Amino acid sequence: MSAAPALKVEPDSSATTAASDPPQPAVPVRRRSEPPVEEGAPTWMVTFGDLMSLLLTFFILLFSMSEIEVEKFRQAAKSLHEGFGSSVVDMSLNEDLAVSDAADSVVVSTIDPADVELDRIANILEEFAEENGLETSLLVDRTDEGVYLRIKDAVLFQPGFAEVEEQSIWIVEKLSHLTLEIDIPVTVAGHTDDIPISSPRYKSNWELSAARAAGVARALVDLGHDAAEIQVTAFGEYRPIDTNETAEGRARNRRVELFYSKQSATEALQAADADSTATETEPPADSLQT
Repeated sequence: MSAAPALKVEPDSSATTAASDPPQPAVPVRRRSEPPVEEGAPTWMVTFGDLMSLLLTFFILLFSMSEIEVEKFRQAAKSLHEGFGSSVVDMSLNEDLAVSDAADSVVVSTIDPADVELDRIANILEEFAEENGLETSLLVDRTDEGVYLRIKDAVLFQPGFAEVEEQSIWIVEKLSHLTLEIDIPVTVAGHTDDIPISSPRYKSNWELSAARAAGVARALVDLGHDAAEIQVTAFGEYRPIDTNETAEGRARNRRVELFYSKQSATEALQAADADSTATETEPPADSLQT
């Protein structure tokens, strides 16, 4: 019995080749580049935000200078009531109370005519001081209470005296013309420093300040001012506007003031309005003839 032929196994050439070939380097994978991302809001938002802030400020200014007309407010409220119904806009048939409360809650900015008048007075007095070279001797002070014209005593008086000097009469004359032009009551007040006066004529600074204020007031009346519209007061050394520790401060405290109060301006404007209304309502003379 013959033996079976042996199988001959051929070696795998591909495996041999793969084992003998050197390893190939890995090829890097290229990724698609992405655009850079900016941090924060876009730059155009800054300009847009500034624009919105300016618009908001503009409309707030418009609203602050406006006035609420109650009749138009009532009509607008009524139209809302009719359009949305009482479930949305809770308004009763008696709208006067609701409209009044709503109108009162709105801050309305108005210009006080008395303030306008006081500003005009201050401008007149400042122009007078500038035109006559008296900026350092006549000082205008505009406050909430009114307008002060402060005249240093050295401009009008000798030390310890209350009579206006002859070379200073022209100042009082021009001031008289200004007070007539201003046409509201004026208070003339006298002030001194705290150094005691040694004069047989005036026992105290209080009396000296009173005599000086009365002297200026008398001069205004002599030049045509209505005496009923002048009030004279005296404070002596008790209303200083500067320190009495220095010569400059004492010089500022020795003064005569012309004061135009806001109350006087308001009363004068109201009287002028009443006269104007009375003139308009007065019937013509021809209509009274029958």
